[in-house]
Amino acid sequence: MSHDAATPEEQRALSKDEQDLADRARQPALGALSDKELSDLIPLLRDRRNRARDISDRQGREARGKADPAGINPAGGNEGTRSKADYLNAALDRAMAERDRRQSGSDDISSQSDLSRKAMEMKESAQDQNPMMEDGAPLHPTDPDADPGKKGMAATERNTAPSGALDHAGEGPARERSRTRR
Repeated sequence: MSHDAATPEEQRALSKDEQDLADRARQPALGALSDKELSDLIPLLRDRRNRARDISDRQGREARGKADPAGINPAGGNEGTRSKADYLNAALDRAMAERDRRQSGSDDISSQSDLSRKAMEMKESAQDQNPMMEDGAPLHPTDPDADPGKKGMAATERNTAPSGALDHAGEGPARERSRTRR
């Protein structure tokens, strides 16, 4: 599983230290980390992400006039700090996914061809064990316990239209009513 290198936008948003942490959270460097190094990387990324998120929130409040400025001038916006938090969050997600993968014991990263071969084997084995098949034919058509299905309208007591249009007087009043409605 390979992640692309940092984009120019990411390089602009992150400091040199933060960029180093984000690069360590990309494959193949991430896969080469020991378990201890990985467990040390996650809190560092989390701290940087939380700090960037907090600064972004404060800058947003300052820009809206909801908070006093932390410096001399209020912040004009928080787009840069918000993107920094997003990039650090993505790096943290990659590192945590790698940690979860290692803890689950699924070190076997299958290729697409391996997965499709396995799916084909499962499909072929399932065709032999279908519980709905009896001696190679479906159960329903010849099954004595099968429900016969819906009965025809001729077997019902009522042979008139549900609206009652064709009552004891015949079709005449129904035609008369339909002609006058326009």
